[in-house]
Amino acid sequence: MFKYFILILNVIFYSHLFAQQVSSLEFDASNATYNSIVQVDSDTYAIAYHNSSYGGYIRTFTVSSDGTSISAIAYLRHDTNQGTFNSFVQVDSDTYVLAYTGYGNDGFIKTFTIPSNGSSITQVASLEHDISNCIFNSLAKVDSDTYVLAYTGTNDDGFISTFTISANGLTITEVANLEHDTDYGRYNSIVQVDSDTYALAYTGADDDGFISTFTISADGSTITEVANLEHDTALGQHNTITQVDSDTYALAYMDNESDGMIKTFTISSDGASLTNVATLEYDSDI
Repeated sequence: MFKYFILILNVIFYSHLFAQQVSSLEFDASNATYNSIVQVDSDTYAIAYHNSSYGGYIRTFTVSSDGTSISAIAYLRHDTNQGTFNSFVQVDSDTYVLAYTGYGNDGFIKTFTIPSNGSSITQVASLEHDISNCIFNSLAKVDSDTYVLAYTGTNDDGFISTFTISANGLTITEVANLEHDTDYGRYNSIVQVDSDTYALAYTGADDDGFISTFTISADGSTITEVANLEHDTALGQHNTITQVDSDTYALAYMDNESDGMIKTFTISSDGASLTNVATLEYDSDI
């Protein structure tokens, strides 16, 4: 099993060495930050991003199967003030939900319809769910109409909220909210472990790296923290966590020397066990 983990890390490392750019498109000549991309169909994608002069945007693109062509299709300026810390996920075949930070660093959830060819983008509904502070959003799907959002709220503490969103995107309702870290909770990345278990990688007290697990009921009414692991006692920022197999997860983050790190963890299906398996410093130059 350990050789399997090392093989995964080597694939990631050598792919980094030999990856080649195939095509490029400058889709915004002014400014484009806090990008979050979602696949619409086999060759269509949508990107939510922030333009510092004009606010929050969504743009659609087609990308050929061999990656040699990228074409912009449609765009929507959905927020005239701000559209930072975007996290964009699919609801159904033509409905999408976006968690982002709007005016005054308040937290917003919006839904949009985007047809499979990306020809139009239409805002359906909007909910301002946090009027104090909401940054470092990470959104995940719980079931067909329930979603979980990890974010940094008041006093830079760590929060998790659940929402029900109808399949057509017309209704957005906040269901429950948990302040899971009363010290600090930034650079969030949340991933589903099983039907009711989720793992959150985040930056906690003293900028250290943490992973916490939670159980969330199918209707989103209960959020319970199960376990917590401080995996880096020096620094753990800019987190991205992803699933490798049924109980293995890979975390990419920045350490205290601003180097790029990848760690693998085993996480039990009930979230009770968190174990660091392997570590690779994949970039020591940044």
